[in-house]
Amino acid sequence: ECHRGYNLDQQMSDIELSFRSEQEYISKYRRVLDHFDAIKIGLTATPALHTREIFGSPVYQYSYRQAVIDGWLIDHEPPIRIITDLAETGMVWHDGEQMTIYHTNSQQIEFYDVPDEVHIEIEEYNRRVITENFNRVVCEELVRQIDPSLPGKTLVFCANNNHADMVVDLLKQEFTKLYGAMDDNTVAKITGSIDRPLRIIRLFKNESLPSVAVTVDLLTTGIDVPEIVNLVFIRRVRSRILYEQMLGRATRPCPKIAKETFRIFDAVDIYSAMQDF
Repeated sequence: ECHRGYNLDQQMSDIELSFRSEQEYISKYRRVLDHFDAIKIGLTATPALHTREIFGSPVYQYSYRQAVIDGWLIDHEPPIRIITDLAETGMVWHDGEQMTIYHTNSQQIEFYDVPDEVHIEIEEYNRRVITENFNRVVCEELVRQIDPSLPGKTLVFCANNNHADMVVDLLKQEFTKLYGAMDDNTVAKITGSIDRPLRIIRLFKNESLPSVAVTVDLLTTGIDVPEIVNLVFIRRVRSRILYEQMLGRATRPCPKIAKETFRIFDAVDIYSAMQDF
């Protein structure tokens, strides 16, 4: 199983060579494979360049598209692009304007005079900057299109833990506005920071609530919830493998709810950035 075999030897600088042991930089995974004099066969759902460097080129491939054709997995509808004014125009500070910076570690606010134009575009949202207005508009649109009382689950990908907290609060507010009072467990954050995350994952998989899970990286791989019918991207990723793993959360068939396709809600234009790769 070579899915976790991506950690190849790390490169040491000349300075590091003087005080670090070479053993610290040699991949343990690679050393185990090299130790045994045997034929090695690697199996992974997401082949990467690192994998090929260890095992060579794939001798057999079974693609997601073929699995859809054969009926083992399901396809998605054309992505639903959520476009806000902020996403269209970006965020700009001009020369001479004052920029207010909040440092999360020290909880201090500092003011800077912008020496030159600063422009933050959509791919940097929720990575360098998280704005409540942007996320509120996204959540308003989501609740118009997702009814939490209907069969099917929703998985929302956020950039970090604070972003996930914000999205959970905004979704609860917007769901209440549109549908009235509802169980507080309808929307749940599932990240490594919560208490007993495995318990919440089991509830998400086996119970009716939560019907909407907000995560960062904890549910990107290794979780099988066939009832997921909606994927929401409010974060950009640069890794093709990670993106395919995220999409994979919704590709499982679920005859129990007559699931035939799944939907992608894209607030950061990730689909067009990744589809050619």
